[in-house]
Amino acid sequence: MSGQMIHLSAARREGTLRGRAMQPHPMSAPASPAARAAVCTLCGGGEAVRLFVKVGWTFVRCTGCGLVALRPAPTAAQLAAHHEASYRAGRYAVFAAAETVRTAVAQYRLANLRSLAPTGPWLDVGCSTGALLAELAHDGIAAEGLELSAAAVAQARARGFVVHEGTVERFVPSRRYAVVSAFDLIEHLLDPAAFARHVRGWLLPAGVFVLTLPNATSVMARLMGRRWYYHAPPDHVHGFTPETIRRLLETTGWAAVTVRAARKPLTADYVVEQLAHSNPALARIARGTTAIVPRRWRARPWSLPLGEMLVTARPAGS
Repeated sequence: MSGQMIHLSAARREGTLRGRAMQPHPMSAPASPAARAAVCTLCGGGEAVRLFVKVGWTFVRCTGCGLVALRPAPTAAQLAAHHEASYRAGRYAVFAAAETVRTAVAQYRLANLRSLAPTGPWLDVGCSTGALLAELAHDGIAAEGLELSAAAVAQARARGFVVHEGTVERFVPSRRYAVVSAFDLIEHLLDPAAFARHVRGWLLPAGVFVLTLPNATSVMARLMGRRWYYHAPPDHVHGFTPETIRRLLETTGWAAVTVRAARKPLTADYVVEQLAHSNPALARIARGTTAIVPRRWRARPWSLPLGEMLVTARPAGS
């Protein structure tokens, strides 16, 4: 069924796809009318190509702009509940516990951004338990975080960081920032365009918006197909390419958009733990392979080309 053309409005109205009942993951039903909106969030188009189904979720690509999305999408309440549960006993719990990995990722990102970031306060959206905030504090940079998960917020605050709990829509900053970062975040959002507009209002005129996100046309994505680890429903609602993320930013008030490939330092042990949640069969193979690797090598972070992008942008007119 890969490659079938569908009218999203018809799929929503009838709940069928060429005569076959759509079978969303149990968590995605019943979905609200807003969550099941049939138009592309980027271009407003109503037609898409059905790509594949993964763990009960249907991935489509908009024929108008190329944005990949889940249809039907989960509701905001379902995403929040899933996110919280994952932090307590899922793939994000693995991330939160992997101190070596979180520190290595934060150090790598900050090293790549020092020359780009203007002087001033920094807001890290989706800050998790505060790994980047710790590195920023070490550099003497005033930083705050915004995080949805109450469990992650509690851990970050216990470390002494200023972290706001809640959604982007409800967040009202007390000041403007020189840098707003959103690492591994925008692909999770039901309305990424609204998020980009919010951030523009949080920045100083000469500020910088920094994102990392998966590249749906990366080598790893092409090689792995539907098994690519960043095709991760319901966490990842949208799949971007360099063209679609650039379009989204440029149509929401951003300029000087740069897109480049990014790596992520991970340990072999961490990769195996994550695969156990996303791809158990591959995890078994990876576990058997890494078992013969000396422990010191398994515990060392390696900079891996996983198929991510690093994106920077500045407010238009600044």
